[in-house]
Amino acid sequence: MFKKLVMLIMVSMLVFSFTVPTLVEAKSSYKAPRKSYTPTDQQKAPSSNVSKNEPSNSTSKTPGATTPATKPGFFSGGLMKGLLIGGMAGLLFGGLFGGMGALGHILGLLVNVLVIVALIVVIMKIVSFFRQRRKLNQDQER
Repeated sequence: MFKKLVMLIMVSMLVFSFTVPTLVEAKSSYKAPRKSYTPTDQQKAPSSNVSKNEPSNSTSKTPGATTPATKPGFFSGGLMKGLLIGGMAGLLFGGLFGGMGALGHILGLLVNVLVIVALIVVIMKIVSFFRQRRKLNQDQER
């Protein structure tokens, strides 16, 4: 009975493992819509009572002008940056033991687990440092 069950599973995996790539032909008869926008008469604003201010040609700065914000660094915030860095780290640790077969996979998993544990330990140390610092400051104030 067990052999028949294993054979049934193997046959079903063989049947469902084959894929046929679909080929889609591009048609040249497609025309893209016009890219300009023309408002209707109801949307047009009357231009007879509009006063236009011409910008001055002077190049002096206003006193309240702010400088543009600097671009943040590579490691500052953002989900996509975190995913990018995590993906690169995964590729680095995943290819570390390439060509070793199953032992390489086990060692790669071990390295990944060790990195995660080290990261958790570092975060716990930082949190405990700030808690002790706050507690020390509260004791000094009393």
